Amino acid sequence: MIEKYVVFEELKRMISTLVVIVGCLIIAALFGILVVPGLRNANKPAAPTAVSPVTGQTGWLDPTEFPVQKGRLIPPVDPATLIKPSEELTGFGKKLYEADCATCHGILGRGDGPASNINPRPRDFKAAESDWTYGPDMPDIYKSLSEGIPGTSMVSFDYLTKRERMALVHYVQVLGGYPGKAGSAVAMQALSKELAAPGEKTNNKIPVSMAIEKLESEFTPSAPIVISEDDPGPGAAILRRTMMDGARAAQVLRASESWRSGPDELARSVLPDAPTNGFSKKVATLKPSEWQALYDELMKRIPVH
Repeated sequence: MIEKYVVFEELKRMISTLVVIVGCLIIAALFGILVVPGLRNANKPAAPTAVSPVTGQTGWLDPTEFPVQKGRLIPPVDPATLIKPSEELTGFGKKLYEADCATCHGILGRGDGPASNINPRPRDFKAAESDWTYGPDMPDIYKSLSEGIPGTSMVSFDYLTKRERMALVHYVQVLGGYPGKAGSAVAMQALSKELAAPGEKTNNKIPVSMAIEKLESEFTPSAPIVISEDDPGPGAAILRRTMMDGARAAQVLRASESWRSGPDELARSVLPDAPTNGFSKKVATLKPSEWQALYDELMKRIPVH
């Protein structure tokens, strides 16, 4: 029937075109189902390297708390035993590094740790020597660990013992491809002198939660400043006019003794922090005579402790 309306040759062309279109649609569908997901996965950023926790250690971004640890005296050491690389010292440095440094610098020291998204980015230890802030020499890395690097997130690790810092020095040099790299004769002599200093005393360590509980138990809130409506004194009248929170004002004033020097010092102590210190902004309108009256009133109400 269709032959009455369409020439046979034209019908063949239409059918061929339809077959081609259907074939293209099938290919596109297969491409979307089979190929596109693979391309997406290929472009995903590499998953961050997992950093295994080390028992007894904690990094500055690690919420794990230090166990209770009593301070101890560490006797002096022979500098030569710390300056010369050894398998034992480098292995110890690896444990310290994975606990305290890999979070930022990465497990391989490429500056790509889980917390590396900071500005400036952590040091890539394989960077050229000229790119290091201080340098990859032993004295330079030891200085970075002991003092930190101003303007960066590299804080001081001076709470580590000298042996621990030197162990880190050796392992960082291994990661960077600078094993055993010494500094100038003058710098190495200064490092030896630093390491040969008298023995160290480590501080007591307690978990943060224990420290918080201790502070809370020792904290005694100050009795609030209470002003009777029947008190006709000029100082009491000024207090009623300018004080918003008697408990807060009492706590702030008891925490600092500098205001007791006189009304001028009282004004310098109260004005900048009002109203967070319990006083309203109205204190800015007080006259010198009113500051004197307020000072006299507070001296009576807040005894020296």
